[in-house]
Amino acid sequence: MFRVPTSWLVVVLAVAVSAPRSAAQAEVGSSAATQPKAIEQQPSSDDAAARELLELANRARSRAGVAPLQLNRELSQAAGLHTAEMAAQHRLSHQFSDEASLLERLTAASDLHLDQAGENVAFASTVEQAQEALMQSPHHRENLLNPGYSLAGISVVRNGELLYITEDFGHGGALRAAEQADNEVVRAVTEARNQAGVTSLRRTSMTAAGKAACSMAQQKSLDAPQLPGRHVVRYTSFSPNELPSAVLRTVTANDVGEFSVGTCYGQGSRDSEGMYYVVLVLK
Repeated sequence: MFRVPTSWLVVVLAVAVSAPRSAAQAEVGSSAATQPKAIEQQPSSDDAAARELLELANRARSRAGVAPLQLNRELSQAAGLHTAEMAAQHRLSHQFSDEASLLERLTAASDLHLDQAGENVAFASTVEQAQEALMQSPHHRENLLNPGYSLAGISVVRNGELLYITEDFGHGGALRAAEQADNEVVRAVTEARNQAGVTSLRRTSMTAAGKAACSMAQQKSLDAPQLPGRHVVRYTSFSPNELPSAVLRTVTANDVGEFSVGTCYGQGSRDSEGMYYVVLVLK
């Protein structure tokens, strides 16, 4: 299950107080103001501050016995676009009205297939103030010290006396190309039949299977056009080389001799799960 924990932090004069937390996000706000004051000055990226935040985060992870975060250029670019938007609008948000969701932003900026992702956003007068307040907030601290995260993209934009900050976290590997994903499903089916002691299936090409998989991915649903076959299986999986247990009985059936596969990467119905949509047609 792909989780996208998001929380935001507002730091004004180093004063932060806790606010109610919903299931989707946490908020820490200043008792003096709910958003930073607009400053008439051209915002500019502060790469040195971003590097310092990463160093401080990894120091904290080291003290907690957690492996360090590796800076990812693509995630940093995605974070930079979001930070620039916050600085331009003089407010914090995880998603502005004209913006994609966190997962969509991160996957669009890179070839990563993320199984976990999270985000902290903040503003503060200094890097030290931001880091201290983040660590004092349970939900932001959880993101910073989460051992499930291995990658980070950090962006800082200076607007007058304020630093706007986005920290994006993730874990995952390179996104498989469609052909590679198809081949991994084929290997998984072949291995499942070998383990079941039944003959291997002949793989055939069916363009409609790939189109059906991408139709499901676009709709974020397992609904797809009907395809001809003795058995037609539709499912989602984080890893193409893993077959859900409910699929194993069908792919190891004795009444089939050939099969076709189609895969397509997309998001889950709650915009919080990155997964492969798979269609298997067995004849």
